[in-house]
Amino acid sequence: MTIRNIAIGHNHGTNFDIEVVRSIGFRFTSRVEAILLNGTRHGDNQGHETETLEMQPEEYISRLEVTTLIEKGETRVRHIKLTTSLNRTLEAGSAGSGEKTVLSGVRILGLGGNVGHQLFMLRVRFIENYKPSEVIPGDFFAVTNIIPQGQEFESFKSSRVARMNSSRFFLETVTSIQTTTEAGAAVGDFSAKASTEFGFSVTTQSEFTEQVETETTESQTIRYAPPEGHVGLEVVPMDAFRASDGSIWYFPTNAPSIVSAPVSGESVIKQDFYDMIGVLPLHLPYMAEQSYGFEQLQGLAKQMEAQPEAA
Repeated sequence: MTIRNIAIGHNHGTNFDIEVVRSIGFRFTSRVEAILLNGTRHGDNQGHETETLEMQPEEYISRLEVTTLIEKGETRVRHIKLTTSLNRTLEAGSAGSGEKTVLSGVRILGLGGNVGHQLFMLRVRFIENYKPSEVIPGDFFAVTNIIPQGQEFESFKSSRVARMNSSRFFLETVTSIQTTTEAGAAVGDFSAKASTEFGFSVTTQSEFTEQVETETTESQTIRYAPPEGHVGLEVVPMDAFRASDGSIWYFPTNAPSIVSAPVSGESVIKQDFYDMIGVLPLHLPYMAEQSYGFEQLQGLAKQMEAQPEAA
């Protein structure tokens, strides 16, 4: 899978930025007059208005047909038809002569373009040859930070920001372990998941990091210090996925929580954790048999995948 950006049409008029598609509709006559993207109209107000598709969770545009035509020295979008992963369709304008562009078997990450008295250009950010990752059954939890006795830790008050920050750590870890390229299947699906969950239209690790840092700059924080006889663990629930190329990746399902873990005694933690920082047993020796790294995560994933579902 490869993440691509293409422009269909010509850059007359005014540019509008690429956005994740959460809702979409059009205004049209015999041409496409405007696109209604996430509640904002880009283009003219004449003609008829289509219905507005509100994208469902995990739904995305999987096929896009765009026909452009040169009239009076301007390249104009004559016709658009899109199909979503739930097989819902939306069409505007009049099909006919002109230059036709078809994107099929894709996952569109975002749309933008250029407008004036009509829609002149559609910019598309998408994953080509898209094959969705498979969810690996099971409950997975990751430790993303350890707060030793006598130290304080600042976490984000906003659950959205805290989850985004964990997501950035997950992406960096997966990329470094797998030496995944920016065009790799895991990174492509991570970008798609981030666009769905957070409204980010990003394609690279650096872009994702920049988006997260923009929101974290003004976010409020809270302080935590482990009580006596404990160390603090930042624990993140996550889903694990197998990408189309066989690589394993993961994404937080909720914001991280801070757990006060006893160093010893009857109330020590019994749960297994994916140790993303690699030093959990140094702080809690009894966790040596309950923590695992990326290779073990792959093994656990395969085991859980092989288990028959409960009747």
